[in-house]
Amino acid sequence: MNQTMKPIVTAALLVLVMLPVLPVLAQRHYDTDILKETFAFDDSTPRSVDFDKLVQACPVRDCIRSIDNPRFVRSNQASFLNADDLILGVVIGGDARAYPAKILDHHEIVNDTVGGKPIAITYCPLCGSGVAVSRVIGGVVTEFGVSGVLYNSDLVLYDRASNTLWSQIEGAGVAGPNTGKKLETLPVTMTRWSRWQKKHPAGKVLSTDTGFDEDYSVDRFAEYRAGTRIYLPVSDEDDRVHPKTAVFGTSIGGKPVAVSEAAFENTSRIDVSMAGRDLTLSMAEDGTVTISDRDSHEKWSTGRLFWFAWYTFNPSTELVQQPAM
Repeated sequence: MNQTMKPIVTAALLVLVMLPVLPVLAQRHYDTDILKETFAFDDSTPRSVDFDKLVQACPVRDCIRSIDNPRFVRSNQASFLNADDLILGVVIGGDARAYPAKILDHHEIVNDTVGGKPIAITYCPLCGSGVAVSRVIGGVVTEFGVSGVLYNSDLVLYDRASNTLWSQIEGAGVAGPNTGKKLETLPVTMTRWSRWQKKHPAGKVLSTDTGFDEDYSVDRFAEYRAGTRIYLPVSDEDDRVHPKTAVFGTSIGGKPVAVSEAAFENTSRIDVSMAGRDLTLSMAEDGTVTISDRDSHEKWSTGRLFWFAWYTFNPSTELVQQPAM
């Protein structure tokens, strides 16, 4: 690792290690105010959320370093993965790639090109959310980095071309020149390695040879996932299920819906009536969850994340917790 990067990475790790003992990160104070001093934001800056909702969680921008030159191994060479390890998978133009969550826990963003398309894989360990977006904004190819602030406990990206801040889960610009614009999001599957490997045996897997001195074998967020505590303030909460319950969510005609991952434990198909429609919720062999209208045959892709994270951005959500009997 470059010696100048070690203090930054160490500082980021300290923040993550200290999370369980901090009352809320909103009470932390840093020598550098990222919004004012790094991004040069002030009262004249376009924004869709108040700056006090953007909670600084790092001492500096990029304290969690994105992977900008990813290396890959073939599926049969990924001996560092266990069958039940969580991965984020994308397929573009026949190019199938898997990004292990155990690596993304340390970096949160991978700037890549898949099937000839410049994309970024983004992952927020606090929200359990994985989102893939195009790296082309307004005709310009850019890279994304970790801004150092969070919104509703979720990762806030910044693009290195315009320095706009983007809400990961919403895929929307929240501060800076591109405020109010939407990123192009791409289908991404968050599933277990065994499922993905079976479907894509010739695919590629992000290598642990990232260029950073990190131990990717430790599940650093296991205790966090098991607990009910949310470390940062969120705008809305709901106690129908454990806040860290994994759900698959989408919006149908402007109406948010979600289904728990546990609902597919004994079935791959669930028929329900939601959002004023007769819907079929399906889990494919590789773990991809889609929702289709049984009458119009419209189809929607979903994203996997923690229930609290989905709900805070979609507080009117209809939730399927288990298959209808």
